[in-house]
This record gives sequence, C-alpha cells and structure tokens, in this order.
Amino acid sequence: MSSNERHPNQIWSSHVSLWNDVWSNGRIEVNGDDELQRQINSAYYYILSSLPPLSTRSEHKQFYGLSPGSLSRGGLVFKDYAGHSFWDTETWIYPSILLFYPTLAKEILSYRIALRDSAAENARLLGYEGWRFPWESARTGVDVTPDGYLDIALYQQHITGDISFAARQYIAVTGDQKWLISEHGGDLIYETARFWASRVVYTVLPPDEDARPFKNNSVFTNAVASYSIQLADRVSCITKKAVPQTWLDIAFNLYFPFDNQTQTHLEYDGFDLKNTIIKQADVVLLGFPLMWPMSKEIRRNDLLSYEPLTRDSGPAMTWSMHTIGFLELNDFEKAQRLFRRAYEIYVRPPFNVWTEAQDSIGAVNFITGAGGFLQAIIFGYGGLRLRLDHLEVMPPPRLPNQAKKLIFHGLKYHGAILDLTIDNQIYHLDVRMINNNDFMPLVYEYEEQQFPLMNNSRLSYRINTRLVIRPSTRFCA
Repeated sequence: MSSNERHPNQIWSSHVSLWNDVWSNGRIEVNGDDELQRQINSAYYYILSSLPPLSTRSEHKQFYGLSPGSLSRGGLVFKDYAGHSFWDTETWIYPSILLFYPTLAKEILSYRIALRDSAAENARLLGYEGWRFPWESARTGVDVTPDGYLDIALYQQHITGDISFAARQYIAVTGDQKWLISEHGGDLIYETARFWASRVVYTVLPPDEDARPFKNNSVFTNAVASYSIQLADRVSCITKKAVPQTWLDIAFNLYFPFDNQTQTHLEYDGFDLKNTIIKQADVVLLGFPLMWPMSKEIRRNDLLSYEPLTRDSGPAMTWSMHTIGFLELNDFEKAQRLFRRAYEIYVRPPFNVWTEAQDSIGAVNFITGAGGFLQAIIFGYGGLRLRLDHLEVMPPPRLPNQAKKLIFHGLKYHGAILDLTIDNQIYHLDVRMINNNDFMPLVYEYEEQQFPLMNNSRLSYRINTRLVIRPSTRFCA
C-alpha cells in the first residue's frame, strides 16, 4: 500500500464519522418499529447522498440539481430521466430536507438561481416576461426535454410555480433576508411572479401528465401561480420590488374549476369525475402541500374522488399525499393503508432501493418516491405545517405501523433547533438552542395565549393539540 492510499478501516471509520455528523444535524427516530426505521434511514441516505456535503474543506462549487433517479443512474437512460431535474426536486424531495437541513434546501434553490439567465430567455422565446424554468433542466437551464415530448416541455409550466413555492417554504423556515436581498432570492420570487402575470391565459398541462393534449385552467397550476404573485407582494417590503396591482388582480381572480354538485375541485376545465383515469397526485396537492383554503368537506371530497381515478401503475409519491390528507381528516385506518401503499410495493430489498413504479420498475433509485414517503412521516404523522408566518405543530392521535414513538431530532426554525417527541397520547417540543443574535425572538401560542420561547425549555401537550411557533415580529408587519 502506497503512502497516499488509505487503509480500508480508515475509510470505513471516516465514512461512519461523517454520517454521524449528518445524523446529528437532523434525523427521525422511530421506537418500536425497526423496519420503518430502516426505511426512513435509507430514504434519507439516498437523498442526502445526492446533495452537497453539509460541510467541506474544499472550495464551494455550484450545485447542479437533483434528478428523480438520484446519483445512482440505476435504470435505463430513457427511464432514468437522463439525470435531468424536474418538479420532483422542489415538490417531492426538497420538503423532506428543508426543516432538518435548510442549508441544503438553499443549495437546491441556488441551482435554479444560477440558471436565471436561461430562465429569462425561456420566457422571452415564448413571448412572456420574467423567468420561466424548463420542465427538464440540466447544466445550462435550457429545456432538455427529449424529442417526442415537446408538448410537455411547452405546457408543463407549473414547474415555475413549484420553484416559487419552494422559495416560499424556505423563507417560512429561515426568514433569510440576506438571501432575498443579496443572493437573488428576491429576484427569483419577483421574476417568477412576473412570468405568471404576463401569462394570463392558462392553457397548460397539469401535474397529471396523462391529461394530454394541453388543458385549460389546471387547478393546481392556477394555485401555484396565485401563490407566486402573492409571495412577491408579501416580501416586497424587504426586496423593495413593488408588485403592480394588475398582478394582484390576476392572483386573486384566477378561475378554479369546481363541480358544485359534488363539491369537488376539477383537475381542469371539462374534467370528467366519473370516467377519467389520472397518472398521479394533482388536485389532492391543493390540500397539501399547498394548503389552499377549503372546507374539510371539499378536502374529503377531493381525496375520495381522485383516489379511485389514480392508476395503479403511477409513480410512488402519490399515496403519501393521500396519507397526509386522510390523517388531516382523522381517517386513520385509511391513512395507514395508503401509507403502506406509498412505499412497500416500491422499495426493493436488500438495500431499500426505490423504484418509480410497482411493476414496470421505471426510474431507479427513485428519490422522488423517497421524498414523498418522508413527507408522510414529517407532515402526516408528525403533524407539522409550514405557513409563511408560523410553524404549526399538531400531531394526529395515531403513529405509523407498529411505532410506539416518533422523535424528530434537530428541526430548524428561524435560528432555533427543536426536538419533537410524539407518542400515542402526548407530544413534547424541546428547545435545544435559540439563536437570538441573528434572528428575531420566537414566541409560541397555545389556546390564544402567547409566551416567549425560551432556550432549553420543554413544551408538552396532548396529541391533536395545536401549537404555533412564530417570530415575535410578523413578516413585513
């Protein structure tokens, strides 16, 4: 062995040490269900292995995106999406790491910002303003969707709204004004809003890619477009980029197809609720992650209407969103069944490698599905909700599978590091650290009373009790 070579034991020890550093920054612990713990660990392992390291001695280099097939490129090139980045990044993978590793979430957004010139050119070529991000993106930001799918490249425009919504979530978790002002975060938010404002007629392809050719008024696309414009207005007090009233008029007057008889959102104009088969989660995303305002009745109707319409051969992540929805509605048996459906038939032994589809395999290793699965744990069974001005904690009275306890170690929120422990009756929120030097003081609200959130304190409540944590000064108040 030469002097430059490392002994295998040294390599192994270094590997273990570095991963211990990662887990100490944030992880999910399951008591009482070793198999579920392995599924969670492996899902995070594959996602985090596809992202930059949390710390490095080498010079920082630009991150160039996540592909649904992660770094493994384990499938055929055509089925593995050629390593390109899609909406999978911001909608399915990004939320699973945001609360634990916000610096990595920022790296993901930095990829889109780095390609802003191409996004501006993409919009200009189609006669629009602002930034229009490509459906399939690689190193340059030029749309690299393969020939034969150019209609998808042209009409899958919700991805621009998906990226803006990810920026909204990042601001909700960090309140990072430096990112808004000097790292082009404010530009990202404003220019995506400008794109939507310049594109008033919404002829698009929704997340349900079976809805070809293009459709009018995709309810999901209209929601992310509206949120995009609203976000630009919300942060304008910091970015100093005033949003014209005409943009806001568009945001608050977009048409949402709706069936009054069944009290159900329609995926797009003319959607047939009885005879249409869809590929994947679409309308149900209004309830989560978008949390679009609606009654519990409509939320239930959307879930019950679209579950039987979703084809069995669709991608893995769909059922995670149904799980979250039925947990919201306290239908725990249905949520549990759908939770198992969200991963058991897509994960392959012995290394818990994710596949895109249950029978035809599809992309391998499909971290889009892994991200959806982790969201079901964090936002479903963890009961966490990210609003622009607060973090809501309200775990449901049911844990997944055989779990006796869930522990979320190292949740990050506006400079605080929090540990959330949930059992079947009580949950505890432990404040491990608060950084009051660089962040506004935090408060918590319980039963309409407000108290300062103190370092090294513990808050304990019965399951299904709502707790709100927020900065003491509201965003742009």
